[in-house]
Amino acid sequence: MEFSHASSIQAAMSAGNELHAYRLFIDDERTPPDDTWVVCRSTQQALDCVKARGMPVFISFDHDLGGDDTAMVFLRQLVDTVWDEKSSPPAYAVHSANPVGAANIRSFMESWKKIL
Repeated sequence: MEFSHASSIQAAMSAGNELHAYRLFIDDERTPPDDTWVVCRSTQQALDCVKARGMPVFISFDHDLGGDDTAMVFLRQLVDTVWDEKSSPPAYAVHSANPVGAANIRSFMESWKKIL
């Protein structure tokens, strides 16, 4: 699993986000690389987490979250209901084994970055 945005995490933490700085691991089955991650197993858990804690500095995505739930459902709801339209999207990695789903997540995240 490659997490290539460590500098983005450090920048976010040093920019005054220390109280809310956390990394979110969204996956219905896998465990994160260590215990410093906040783990959410579904879209609803992830949305509840972000509403309670604020936007994470980093998100690691699985695409398929069980049944009809996917990371794309989470992302659309995140942008539509939680995002303040001012803050930058979090740094991210995709660890999904679903190549089409992974490409969709990357495309969404890159598009989100461009609207700022």
